[in-house]
Amino acid sequence: MVKKKKKILIIDDEESIRDGCHQILSRRGYDVESTGNPIQGLEMALRDVHDVILLDVKMPEMGGLEILKILKSENSVSANILMITGYGTIPLAVESIRSGAFNFITKPYSAETLNRAIEDALNHEGALGPEKYFNELIGQSDYMKELKESIKRIALTDSTVLITGESGTGKELIARTIHNWSKRADKPFITVDCSSLVENLMESELFGHTKGAFSGATESREGRFQLADSGTLFLDEISNISLNIQVKLLRVIQEREVPRVGKSSPEKVDVRLVTATNRDIRSEIGEGRFREDLFYRISVIPLNIKPLREHKSDILPIAQHYLNIYSAKCKSNVRRFSEEAKKSLVSYQWPGNVRELINTIERICVLCDHEIVNLSDIFYYGQTDKAKAPFVDPSGRVTLIDVEKAHIEKALQYFHFQISKTAKFLGIDRKTLRVKIRNYGIKMKEE
Repeated sequence: MVKKKKKILIIDDEESIRDGCHQILSRRGYDVESTGNPIQGLEMALRDVHDVILLDVKMPEMGGLEILKILKSENSVSANILMITGYGTIPLAVESIRSGAFNFITKPYSAETLNRAIEDALNHEGALGPEKYFNELIGQSDYMKELKESIKRIALTDSTVLITGESGTGKELIARTIHNWSKRADKPFITVDCSSLVENLMESELFGHTKGAFSGATESREGRFQLADSGTLFLDEISNISLNIQVKLLRVIQEREVPRVGKSSPEKVDVRLVTATNRDIRSEIGEGRFREDLFYRISVIPLNIKPLREHKSDILPIAQHYLNIYSAKCKSNVRRFSEEAKKSLVSYQWPGNVRELINTIERICVLCDHEIVNLSDIFYYGQTDKAKAPFVDPSGRVTLIDVEKAHIEKALQYFHFQISKTAKFLGIDRKTLRVKIRNYGIKMKEE
C-alpha cells in the first residue's frame, strides 16, 4: 500500500507567512492546505482530518486561541496544533500550550525551524493515534465505545457490510469511518444514494457505459464501481434499487466483475462494498421487493446503529460539539446551554436522530442572539404526543403556540423580513407563513 501523505493545515492571515510555509512544506512532500480566513480555517479543521495544524495567534474576526479552544473542546480534532506567534504575543502562546496546543514557533522563523517543529509534531502521535478517524463519532457512552471497537474489527477485513438503522443515525459516517480505518484508506471512497438514482439510468450510473450504448451516450463514462476500484463503494438506501439491478449487483459481488453498458466483456474491479438501509430488508424480502440471495451477500457483517434516544448520555456532548461549530460558522454569541435547555434536549425523543439534533443546533445558532441557550430558543420539528419535550419556563407555562410565534419572529428578523427566504428556512410555503404572521399578529417591520 502506498504510504499516505501527512496532511497539514495552515491558518494565518498574513499572506507572505502562509505562502512561505506552504512552499516549504509542499517541497517536503506534505499534503498542505491553507487559508487566511480564521472562520474558514476553523471549518476546514473541523471538516477534515489533519495531522498538524499551524495556527496564528493574532488574527482578525477570531483569534487563534479561541479557535484552539473550540478544536480541543469535546476532542473535536486529533491533530497536533502548532501556534504561530510574534514576540509581542508570546504570553498568549504560553497560554495556548495550557489550552492544549502542542508547541509554538516565533516569527520570523527559518525553513529549518519550521521543518523541525512539524517533524516533532508528527512524531508525537499522542494517545489518539489512529483514533483520529473517530473524531465525528461523538460520545463516551458504553454503546459508543462498543460501536468504535466493532468498527475497528470490521475495518481489518474486506468483508461486505450492511449497516442498518433509522434515518439520521449516521450510517454514511460509519461507512466512511470503516473505510478510513481500513487498509484502503488512501484509496477512493465513493458514495451512491440509491434512492436518488433514476431507474432507467441506474445501471449506467453503477456500472458505467460505452459511447453510443444508448441514446444520449455521447461519450464513454466510468460507473461508480470503476471509480471505487481498489477502494470502498458505499451504497446508501440499497433497498431502493430495482429487482433488475439487484440481479446484476449480485453477479458483480460474486464474480468481482462489472458489466459496463454497451460492452460485451465485463471489467474486473477490486471494491470493498458497504451498504446501508433504514428499512427492514427481511420485510422487503417477504413482500417480494428484495432478493433473499442478495441480502445474504451484502450482510456478511451486519451492523445495526441505535437511535439517539437509546443512548441519551451522548446527546449533550453531541449538542455542545455542534454548538461550538455553528456558533463560529454563524458568528453567533451562543456558547452553552442552560440547565433547563439541557433537560429539554435529553428528554426529547429525536425521531430524526443525530441529523435532527444537528439541524436544531444550527437553527439555534442562526436565531439566538445571547450566550446561554434557554428553553424559548429551542424549537423541535416533527413533534408527536409520544415524543414531546417539555416547554416549561421556570416562571410559568409556555405553550407551543408561544414558541412557534417567537421562532417565526426571530426568523423574520434574521432574514430582514423577506418572506421567501424566511419561508424556505422554516420549511413552509409563503402563503402558510403569511397566514401565521396574520394569525399571530406579528409586525412585519420594527417601529
